Amino acid sequence: MKTITAISIFLMLASCYDHVITPVEMTETAIGETFYRVYLYGQMHHKIPHSLDVLPVRDGYANQTTDGWNRELILEIKDDKIMTLKSYGQDGKPGGKGENADISRSHWLRKKDGSLWVSDPLWVVESEIRETN
Repeated sequence: MKTITAISIFLMLASCYDHVITPVEMTETAIGETFYRVYLYGQMHHKIPHSLDVLPVRDGYANQTTDGWNRELILEIKDDKIMTLKSYGQDGKPGGKGENADISRSHWLRKKDGSLWVSDPLWVVESEIRETN
């Protein structure tokens, strides 16, 4: 009887923690994974990819370059120095609030001396820290 009670309590508690991944979370994950694939591309080719189509495929990963609403992520590269990946949210239009809000992340591609930064192992972390300073 104690075993059945324990299993029932466990199942009840586990059901309280069910979480469905939202389109916003899927988009944020796709952006993070895509930046990692950009890093891998930089290591392999020693240059910046100017298209998401050329990124290496990672075994065992989604390799998703679409947002949570199944639209391609938008790639912007400014002056060959800053890369931005973004989604215009659920409505597919710039701006908005809630699920319609833009989801965007940017990272530096080059160091101050002009050398390629994208292939550095700490590229995303360091560029994010420097960008917020």
